[in-house]
Amino acid sequence: MLIYTLIDITETKQYRGADKKLTHQQANFMTFFQTLCLRQNYLFDNPPEKVEMSEKELKEIGFGTNYKGNHNVWCITLTVDEGRTFPEPEILEKDFDLVPVISGLDETIEINNNVFRTTDKKAKNIVIQKANIT
Repeated sequence: MLIYTLIDITETKQYRGADKKLTHQQANFMTFFQTLCLRQNYLFDNPPEKVEMSEKELKEIGFGTNYKGNHNVWCITLTVDEGRTFPEPEILEKDFDLVPVISGLDETIEINNNVFRTTDKKAKNIVIQKANIT
């Protein structure tokens, strides 16, 4: 499964300390991962990777129409425990809709209401896709 988000979910492993940015990034990552794991456990080999994507790429992935120009996107590839199957992406997107996040980190979008958005066609800021398995 592949997940893309315009919300900064950098895994810093900084749970407390003087650098609020690092702790807020970790808090967003933990919120993301705990929301993801409401239905079953997921595994990942690599933490979310931050990449810059063009407006065209954002549209192709399925982000909201509000996002113009280039933006930072956090991408993560997930697997499930052996013998399990992935739920439909729409089910996970329902779990994520309106979950609070901390803004003002390394995201390049303006976040309205400081939440993950999955159902608003203009403000969708997280996309969940099944990976092509070969």
